[in-house]
Order: sequence, then structure tokens, then C-alpha cells
Amino acid sequence: MHTYRNPRARALAFVSLFLAATLATPALSASAEDAATPEPPVASTITTNSPTSGLEPGGAVVTITGTGFTGTTSVAFGSVAATKFTVVSDTRITAISPELDADSYQLAVTTAAGTTTAGAFVVRSYADEVLRLVNDARGTKRKCGSTTYKAVPKLRADATLAKVATAHSKDMAAHSFFSHSSRNGDSPFDRMGAAGYKYSSAGENIAAGYRTPSSVVKAWLKSKGHCKNIMKRSYTELGVGYAEGGYYGTYWTQDFGNPR
Repeated sequence: MHTYRNPRARALAFVSLFLAATLATPALSASAEDAATPEPPVASTITTNSPTSGLEPGGAVVTITGTGFTGTTSVAFGSVAATKFTVVSDTRITAISPELDADSYQLAVTTAAGTTTAGAFVVRSYADEVLRLVNDARGTKRKCGSTTYKAVPKLRADATLAKVATAHSKDMAAHSFFSHSSRNGDSPFDRMGAAGYKYSSAGENIAAGYRTPSSVVKAWLKSKGHCKNIMKRSYTELGVGYAEGGYYGTYWTQDFGNPR
């Protein structure tokens, strides 16, 4: 009896243990009802950006603050991707502005939750930036040589003067010369008159070899004659021209006027 039953008991015990092990395996996986549902990704937000403006060639380092930046896959200015970006933290990104036309652009941050657009980044042309810097200078009392000039009203941009100034800068760059006189001998006042600009007073500043609006305006302000033109109260309008090429690489023209 014992010889017969013991093997059977062992066999049943083995089968029982085998079934228990087999049945236990599915229990390692949660049922559909018990499985944890992954949290949906949270959309990022953009609160501020600094600076809020830059120049057409790009290169401005822009700090974007907000939330949900971890895992950011792209940063763009309008539809143009940033030259480079770094996710500093979940609340801060630094991005380098790309080359853009003068305009206003929304910032766009893309994460797994989608793309968030907000804020504004204003891109100025070199001509616009020169005008801005000149008006900043005119807003402060300063010395030009030994003469002190009081703060004077801002200049406004004039399309005709800008056209004249741009044409002269392009001519100097294309033919590698540096002069107030055109190659045919025309003076700045001849060029303004030929363009139909009638004035009661007018003047011109030129420069070459300066790479940025800031550097060229600083140089003009350090020169007595150029500074005097910038600070002259009788001028009310300004046209700025910029061109690349020629011996110096860059050529700048400012044409000042007071229309009549």
C-alpha cells in the first residue's frame, strides 16, 4: 500500500506545484483594469524672453522663461529654427536667434506635448538700429569736440533719404572707393536733389570698415564733425545706407535733412 501510494502522492504534489507555478505566472502582469495609465505630457508655457529684440544677421542670445521645458526638441523664431538652444532647466531655455528679415516673430517651443507659441522678438535692420542709436545719442547732452550740445528731438526715418544713402553705400562698396563725392563728382546735396528731396538744411556722415551699427555710431560720436551732424537741432529726418564689399568690407552712409 505504501509503496503504491507514495509515488502517486509525489506525482500529485509535483503536478500541483507545477500548476501553481504555471498559474502564478500571469499574476505578475497587472490586469487591464489595474494597469497604471501614463500621465499625458504637460504643455509648456512661455512667460518672458530677454532681450526682446535683435538684428537681422542674428546671433542674439535670448533667455526664455516659462514652464515645462524639460524634453524640449526644438525652439524657433516664427518658423525659423534657432541657430542653437540649450535647456537650462524646466523653466529656462537659452536660444541663439537665426538670421531673419526685419519683423516681429513669436517664439515657439516644442516638447512631447506639442508646440507652444508666445512672446515677441523684434528684428531690426541695420538702418533701423543706427536710427535708434542716433536718437539715443540726441536725447542726451554731449560734447562734440569742445562744443557742448543740449539734448535735441529725435529724428524720423525718411524713405527718400534712405534710398539716397543706400545707393551711395552700394556704389562705394561695388567700386571700392570712400568719398562724399560720387564717382561722377556729385555731392550729397546733388544726390538728394536728384532724388527729389527738397530741404532747408542737409548733411552727410559716411564710414567704412565698421562691422556693427553700435561700433559705427560710437565712432561718429567720437569725431567732432560727425558728432555735430548727429546733434544738429535743425535736422529732423535721417536716411541710413549700409552695404558690404569693397576694400573696407562695409560702407555706411547717413543723410540728414530738414524738408521744406
